[in-house]
Amino acid sequence: MKVGHVLSAALYMGFLLCVGVVCLLRPVPDDFDRYIYEAIVRGRTQSLQAIYPIVKHSNPRAEASSVLDSPEHMGQLEPLYAIRPVYIWAIELLARTGLPIQKAINGVSAMSLVGIGLLLFGCTRAPLPCALIMASPAIVLLGRMGTPDALSALFILSSAWALSERKDLLGLLLLMTSVWVRTDNVLLVLILLAWLGFEGRLRFLHAGVLAALALCSVLFINHYSGNYGWSILFHYSFIGGRSPAEVPTHVTLRQYAVAFAKGAEQIGGQQMSLWILLGITAFYRGARPAKFRWMLVPFAVAAATRFVLFPTIEDRYFAWAYLVAGAAFLEGMFPNEASGSQPASSTPSLEMIAPQTPRI
Repeated sequence: MKVGHVLSAALYMGFLLCVGVVCLLRPVPDDFDRYIYEAIVRGRTQSLQAIYPIVKHSNPRAEASSVLDSPEHMGQLEPLYAIRPVYIWAIELLARTGLPIQKAINGVSAMSLVGIGLLLFGCTRAPLPCALIMASPAIVLLGRMGTPDALSALFILSSAWALSERKDLLGLLLLMTSVWVRTDNVLLVLILLAWLGFEGRLRFLHAGVLAALALCSVLFINHYSGNYGWSILFHYSFIGGRSPAEVPTHVTLRQYAVAFAKGAEQIGGQQMSLWILLGITAFYRGARPAKFRWMLVPFAVAAATRFVLFPTIEDRYFAWAYLVAGAAFLEGMFPNEASGSQPASSTPSLEMIAPQTPRI
């Protein structure tokens, strides 16, 4: 490896470490979700009545919240968050080292962001472009929020890398595990399994078994966490209500249409359009053959499906798709760095024209 490459890689690692430290020390100040996760972690050993004053008075946002107006209402919120068991376990694991729970929450997000940065560099070998992607507001936000989105994106990007390297067993294991980080990742799991089946990478029987396992995992998590279901979550998030346990259990077509229209109207106010542009560029102008390019279609379908079912366009919900689009774009712009090899001959090989992919 050339001295310039070593130096640029070292600078990138230093930059990534600095970003992680900043995210650890400067979390989003008005983040509400982190306090419910703290309540869930404390709930392993403390009663709801003992936890409530700690959480209520821990931050001005929680202090002013009308949702956290009683221990009962706080308890009714917890099932909406308890469906992220791996994320909660990660917080508990860090908290056992003696860190305060809020610091542990910061640590999970910051370390996940650093892991994403390392993985992105490993996939593309392009330090400066990777640094620009990691410095983008949509990605940095992952490391500053007390939510499972950074950890979820790390699992999904790891799965995408493994699948791109034909490490199908590892890729599928990471993909299936991502459901236990965020249950809505099951949409991506189902679509990717179908895509792998049509591509000949996976037998349809095996894809069906894995799809059933993913769905059963979601049902299991929802049952034991007491989750309310899609309609109540939709009504509580987009229509309103003080507590999810007190909102109607159905959503009318008109209510859905209004929520969908409001969500679609806000797309221009987020970074989504820029990442879509990167994905389109990578798809039409990227290198062929490419490791990440083939994933753009199923990832785009999964992102669109998620928006249809839950029409909010917060960037953190789509960061996993952004990262794959970014990796595919860098792969197309810097193909030699991504492959880690010298430029190939201009004459296409038989393998490039008709690659043979083993079925598992």
